[in-house]
Amino acid sequence: MSGKGFTLIELMIVIGIIGILSSISMYGWLGYQNNVNLRTAAGEVMSDIASSKQRAVSGSCAYSIQFTNGSPNYTINAPTCIPPQAQAKDLTNFGSGLAIRSANFGIFGQILRFNQRGTISVGKVILTNSKGSTATITTTLTGRANVSFTMQ
Repeated sequence: MSGKGFTLIELMIVIGIIGILSSISMYGWLGYQNNVNLRTAAGEVMSDIASSKQRAVSGSCAYSIQFTNGSPNYTINAPTCIPPQAQAKDLTNFGSGLAIRSANFGIFGQILRFNQRGTISVGKVILTNSKGSTATITTTLTGRANVSFTMQ
């Protein structure tokens, strides 16, 4: 017999090695995807903050965003507009495992308020994913909001 070709045992070893490497890379990919989902969700919240601020200034009515700790849900409200407006948002649209860890805006609690002058409540909201990474969105009195990430 000639020595050309592979034995069944050699092929099974190679397939086993490929399987192990695939499972390791899949775990890394899922972690990466969880962090991408968190960044996307934080970007959406930042966009909603900027949009609500702009609407409060241009529409001459107060807006607010009410966050719910431990939940992926928040609501954008404009109770003083005619007609009153409310829009429910869900972070799980960007991936499973996303939630609002905490929201604190001083005396307003979990409610971020916007007024017609463009100023907003001072505080922060922390988003988290199933991997334990966080996105901290901080707001200032002048209406600015910025986000910082801690990735696991």
